Amino acid sequence: MIHIQSLIDDAKCFETVRRLRWPDDVQGPTCNSSKITKQGCDETQPERQRYLCKSCEQRFDDLTDTIFAGHHQPLRVWVLCLYFMGLNLSNQQIAQELDLHPADAHQMTCQ
Repeated sequence: MIHIQSLIDDAKCFETVRRLRWPDDVQGPTCNSSKITKQGCDETQPERQRYLCKSCEQRFDDLTDTIFAGHHQPLRVWVLCLYFMGLNLSNQQIAQELDLHPADAHQMTCQ
């Protein structure tokens, strides 16, 4: 049996978030400046790029100020959760499909 999470690649998810969020150039979330430098990647999610805004000196990453920020679930799990919500699956079904605790699935669907 194929596990659905293995069909989705974290790197592609982060590339898509970047492309949709910043179609032209990465911009600082506070001042919208495009004077940005890359500051390495996250230790737990190596596909997650960190940045520094040279205008306001704020540090941020690909998920700052998104519904995905501040949560421990990998981005691919969020993408699949949104997909399953679009299919009108219940929280219990989503939890089963994604091997999540039902409370985690509930929290994710209420964002």
